Amino acid sequence: MTSTDTKAHWKRRALRAECELETMRKIRAVDTSMEIKLVRENAALRIAIDEISELLDDLSFSLPGDKL
Repeated sequence: MTSTDTKAHWKRRALRAECELETMRKIRAVDTSMEIKLVRENAALRIAIDEISELLDDLSFSLPGDKL
């Protein structure tokens, strides 16, 4: 039996793996949160652009000669 086959070694290895897994979960949670925030911001900006475009179109129809 080598020194890497000891019960203490495997316990340390398991604890390290659990710690790494928890770190990866936290990173993924932050990544998901940031992604959701960007999607919401993009949606709000898309709506604003659409509304501004619509207002400009309406304004151009109300001007003489249809010129903005």
